Amino acid sequence: MVKTKRLMALAAVGALTLAACGSDDDSSDSSASTDTEAPESTDAPESTDAPESTDAPDSTDAADTTDGGGSSDAVYVVDTEACDDPDAATAQIDALKIGTSLPLSGAPAAVFAPLAAGQQAYVEYFNAEFGGINDTPVEIVILDDEYAADKTKVNVDELVFDEEVTMLAGVVGTPNNIAVQPDLNAQCIPQLWSATGDKTLANIDEYPWTTGLLVPYAVEDRLWAEHMAEEFGEGSTVALFYVNTEFGLSYVDAFTELAAENGIDIIAEETVDVADNGAPSGQMTNLVQANPDAILAVPSGTQCSAFMTELGNAKAANPDFDPEVYMTATCANPLFFDVLVDNGGSDGVYTSSNAKFVLSPEYADDEAVQTFLDAMAAYAPDTNAGDQSAVAGWLSMELAIYAAQQAAEAGDYTRAGIVNAARNIDYTPSLLVDGMRTSMDANDAFFSEGTQLVQWSEDSKSFVAAGEVQDYNGSLGTYTP
Repeated sequence: MVKTKRLMALAAVGALTLAACGSDDDSSDSSASTDTEAPESTDAPESTDAPESTDAPDSTDAADTTDGGGSSDAVYVVDTEACDDPDAATAQIDALKIGTSLPLSGAPAAVFAPLAAGQQAYVEYFNAEFGGINDTPVEIVILDDEYAADKTKVNVDELVFDEEVTMLAGVVGTPNNIAVQPDLNAQCIPQLWSATGDKTLANIDEYPWTTGLLVPYAVEDRLWAEHMAEEFGEGSTVALFYVNTEFGLSYVDAFTELAAENGIDIIAEETVDVADNGAPSGQMTNLVQANPDAILAVPSGTQCSAFMTELGNAKAANPDFDPEVYMTATCANPLFFDVLVDNGGSDGVYTSSNAKFVLSPEYADDEAVQTFLDAMAAYAPDTNAGDQSAVAGWLSMELAIYAAQQAAEAGDYTRAGIVNAARNIDYTPSLLVDGMRTSMDANDAFFSEGTQLVQWSEDSKSFVAAGEVQDYNGSLGTYTP
């Protein structure tokens, strides 16, 4: 059963490209297997399936071998003695109950409500097709925080103490996850697959019960810095436009170091307040005056579209202003590039993605994509399945349930067992683009360290590959403040 509290109706954006089509005629098939193995349609291909050696063992130890370290020396084992209640951390789980908090109302809901729909759809799909874990359906409770960190804290208290969830998964936002990280780790409640790429989620020594879902912002920065250096050479210039939050500053801090390494000069910086969704006209005027070779843009939510709209206006008014633009992957959504920008300002803008664009013709025969589209049509029919936020939501629940399965199959179906399975994971969801490898161990606290440069095409109304898949798996190691 899926329990969704205060979950608003998730209205589809009618102007988006091609509403997903599919059938739910097999979702209630009474002959569906109750085996708790991850379904074939969502498993990674054979070459990236999680091997038996990544199963959690009979105790809270993780597997004997993992890819990141390549030997048992790299196995991570969480210390339950550091928990406020060690017995709760090692108690056997009867039924998996997942809690999450994200924006379902207010302006951010346009961006993140589809993520909740993807989460709900995966849980519904998994229960219908596989009967849950140990023949017990998985439950999910989704609360609305309007993207406000203080409300996230209130929600997490409700989820932990009132709803008594087993774990948190897929909580949205850098400040939101940072706000609840200390308490969840002290209570030894898994905070898995948090929807942020901030490096603090890889602080394995201080916060071992927390893992991140998104490509680390430092990986995106590396991709862009290397591309800028190739395009413009030594001494190229870049201007920064970013939201003045932990999220935006995470990008800026990493890019500043990479710019120096690649001979790129940062010649201007413009910021925008997180609550400001208007046209950044003053900032754009300053960017035009700086006239850099490139702009690195890190807006948030609908600011993505506001920036590109103003960019289009600036280009039309200033023919000599034509910088290459690189935009955070959190904006890599057709909603922002097409529906909300009608003046050509999005054409040619670079971003990156490690996930498949599920409505792209190249994935028309992709089995995993079709499973996703069918599930969204069956369980979240009012949400546009082509929204990449829905894909992220699906992935967050697939990975949460996968870690729980691994713990259950190893006979350590506990909170500690789930965290050990996650911390030693070697599994690549099949909605990621081919060529990715995703794993973690004691020496590698970042799950996804690969991505691909993509570029928006106004002609095809889609993202097109602008480079090969870049897999930096294991390169970031762990984070120590």
